[in-house]
Amino acid sequence: MFYLHRYDKYTVARARTDYLHPLQRKYESEIKRLEMLSDATDNTREKAAYRKEVDVLLTKINECRVYDQVVSHIAHQQIDLDLDDGVKVNYEKFQGVEVPVDGGKSVTMDLLAKI
Repeated sequence: MFYLHRYDKYTVARARTDYLHPLQRKYESEIKRLEMLSDATDNTREKAAYRKEVDVLLTKINECRVYDQVVSHIAHQQIDLDLDDGVKVNYEKFQGVEVPVDGGKSVTMDLLAKI
């Protein structure tokens, strides 16, 4: 979340490097910790619980990677906003980003949630 009147063309890139990338690293380190705990125990129930948590974190990491592609694309564009245009016009500048996915296809994604 950022304030429109404090936005500059580097805000998206800063958000990517200051928030998204550290979050991905935290997820990855948590996965390593859970895998170590799973290897250290002989209890089948605990191993299953650790595996379930790892699966949830892997899903989150995959979501972050896809979102990172969208954020990267927008960050490289260095979009300037004009406060006189209004929120809706400026908001649309961050929507409809083409993201390549497996198989050579591309998917249109939005950086921001629909208003």
